[in-house]
Amino acid sequence: MSNYTVQFAAKNEVVSYQGSEGLLHFNVGLVGKEWLVYLPPLVGPRGAPHFLGANEASTVLPRVKNFLSRIWWFGVWPVNYQVTFLGEAVAPSPLLQLTSFSGG
Repeated sequence: MSNYTVQFAAKNEVVSYQGSEGLLHFNVGLVGKEWLVYLPPLVGPRGAPHFLGANEASTVLPRVKNFLSRIWWFGVWPVNYQVTFLGEAVAPSPLLQLTSFSGG
């Protein structure tokens, strides 16, 4: 079993994930009872976007979702939330551009 932590940072505007994948920061926003998680996550002191590999995404994103879906405020009141990921976690595949030629 791997060790990891998920926690709030920066006045609950960022969720930090630390695991074998490294330290990742997810910008988040709370709208009503829904957390919006903006992808891709950020890394490094300047907050460079970091696209996840497919295996990383299948591990990290469920952990972040699980953390945000049930929060204990002040350690007393549990609240359930919806979690929505916005953007792309995995780098999009390069598209092949096909050129069609018309005969003349």
